[in-house]
Amino acid sequence: MIEQTGMKPGERYCVENVERAHQFPGFFQDGKYYLGPELLTAIGWFEGNRFIYDNLDAEGEPVFPDRVAGTIEGLTLKLVDGTSLQLSRLDASATILPLFNDEEQSSTASPPTITGPLRGKVVVITGASSGIGRAAAHAFACKGARLVLAARDEDALFDVLDECTDCGTDAIAVTTDVTQSDQVQALAGHAAEFGRGRIDIWINNAGVGAVGSFEDTPLEAHEQVIQTDLIGYLRGAYVAIPHFKAQRSGILINTLSLGSWVAQPYAAAYSASKFGLRGLTDALRGELTEFPNIHVCNIYPAVMDTPGFRDGGNYTGHALKPPGPIYDPELVAKAMVDCAISPRSQTTVGASARLAHLASYLVPGLPLLSGWLTRWGLDRSPSAGISSGNLFEPPSGRRCIDGGWRNQKDKTQLLIGAAIVGLIAGFVYAKSRRTRG
Repeated sequence: MIEQTGMKPGERYCVENVERAHQFPGFFQDGKYYLGPELLTAIGWFEGNRFIYDNLDAEGEPVFPDRVAGTIEGLTLKLVDGTSLQLSRLDASATILPLFNDEEQSSTASPPTITGPLRGKVVVITGASSGIGRAAAHAFACKGARLVLAARDEDALFDVLDECTDCGTDAIAVTTDVTQSDQVQALAGHAAEFGRGRIDIWINNAGVGAVGSFEDTPLEAHEQVIQTDLIGYLRGAYVAIPHFKAQRSGILINTLSLGSWVAQPYAAAYSASKFGLRGLTDALRGELTEFPNIHVCNIYPAVMDTPGFRDGGNYTGHALKPPGPIYDPELVAKAMVDCAISPRSQTTVGASARLAHLASYLVPGLPLLSGWLTRWGLDRSPSAGISSGNLFEPPSGRRCIDGGWRNQKDKTQLLIGAAIVGLIAGFVYAKSRRTRG
């Protein structure tokens, strides 16, 4: 019986959540879970709404106690650890191919091969060790892309490499500091060699931040932010576009921010970088008009639940927490995949980013309001030591996609975010009423 699962008879479904997809690389069909179409024995099945997963670890013990991995309802699989995985229907362009050939029927299952529009495409991702970049690496890996992963943190980078190759794709890791031109040039060289001369998609994503009043933030911290968040993107574009022109196709994807429209007081260099990226990308588009198959795509995320606020430079003397609403970074990864398949010049992720974009045109004095609310929030935040964070070297500790902010119960920052959104919405509504009147 599959009525409770939300699946339709005869249809195949896969795990949509890119961070966990490598743990469930097969497909669900008619209430059972298979690792591949030629492996006719199911290793998972549903009993009512319970998902029984007959998977053993290296010592032969069940991965899940009593083999109950979780429960399902309406295409949402909730694991026993609390993680919710969304299932989506596989269409013909994402068919999972056989895992084994006729000569070798192995008892150890390996990840399936996935076909589709990104299968075999060479994708370079900077800042791939954590946050949005790590989520993007998982997303492209599970679409069958061939990945070139770049970041400063070599250990974390190779962890991501292992996670991506679990999906059955090819990938390499290239330790790269985007503030160093020779290292970015070398990254492009490795990517072209890996791609046998081709680079199909280049994602500029590496980023750092420094929060503090303008004069209390050291000049070298301001400079490092701009070197990474603006000039680092320019370096990426500089080495990628010649390859795109030579092959007369390619997609450059840049991670910007809602801060590209609304200035961020107490993060002056970050604002300068993000505003500057809009000018850079518009100029590049103007130069590429004779290359219709070369695209420059900007992604504008709202506030995302990444380690950025924890790891960044902090010169405020107070603990930093991101203002709500806070969104899942996997949404940005999905937007990047969508742009790689169907390029768009501009994509916003999160309702607050779309509202900020609109407000930047309609609400005068918005940076003044933002500055007042930021000061109000900092004054109420606990004291914390001054730190350069990850500005000049990778942070210590485990690297991951999520920052853990969505799980915290402190409502102060959420109230600040709600106040910002509410005030912006009020200004926009009042402005539109006056315009119509």
